[in-house]
Amino acid sequence: MALSIGAHLAERELSKTGFDHLRAPEVLAGIARANRLDVTATKAKEVFRSTASDLAFLAIPQIVANYMELMVGTLEECEIFPGIVRAHKKGYAIKDWNAQDLRKAIRFTEQMTVADFLIEFCVKLRNSIMHGAGRVDPELVKIWERLPPAAKARWKGITGRPFTYERINVRPMLDWVEVKATLAVTKESAAEINERLSRKLSRDQWAMMVVNDYRRVSPRRFHSSSPGKLISDGVNSEARLPERALLRLHSHATANYYSLGMTLDELHAARSRGV
Repeated sequence: MALSIGAHLAERELSKTGFDHLRAPEVLAGIARANRLDVTATKAKEVFRSTASDLAFLAIPQIVANYMELMVGTLEECEIFPGIVRAHKKGYAIKDWNAQDLRKAIRFTEQMTVADFLIEFCVKLRNSIMHGAGRVDPELVKIWERLPPAAKARWKGITGRPFTYERINVRPMLDWVEVKATLAVTKESAAEINERLSRKLSRDQWAMMVVNDYRRVSPRRFHSSSPGKLISDGVNSEARLPERALLRLHSHATANYYSLGMTLDELHAARSRGV
């Protein structure tokens, strides 16, 4: 978004009356590395005008890739609880499953939602950008046309337009509104996945999930056994607070799994089982 705003500001500066006969570095004097854009002001305006579209072709694949990584990570976490994830590719690790199998597994046997249908479209759009030079292919069009009315309405409600292209084998019209829609779809899908998991896992299993997550992101602190601080009980004796590692684990649970309301006792029991 910052790049898009900067491009629009540069375009506006270059559009001021009387600049067409100048070169871009003269108009943008004082801006770092502006001298590298050694073209006319008119040509530079064209470059900046297309920046939002160009960035969309870069941003959408990145958003989808991040989402796919989260899907893989979630399913791998669930593997520690037998029966929750059904193997779609025997003999293959989850990270080697194709996108269709990942999307099917992450639904945990539940019916497809609007977000599920739109994720399928976003993944195909990403593949067209990454593997098809950004061009629209018949399969992408077919997936869009077969979307349920509610899914199309959701996409158009964010972007203000349907998926737009001139013809097969050319680049579609992408802008920041499509980036915004892709972000919204992945966020909604992630929320649905969390909701599905909340019905699948017990409190003990959720505690194990939190513990495993913290052990992965902060292994050194997880394995720390430093004692807690001594505090007064308000009368005449002292009690020891839980060890720092447990308190840090609880902070991680509060920050990243707030809705679960995990207690120190639950996390201590899960950590004891998992160490």
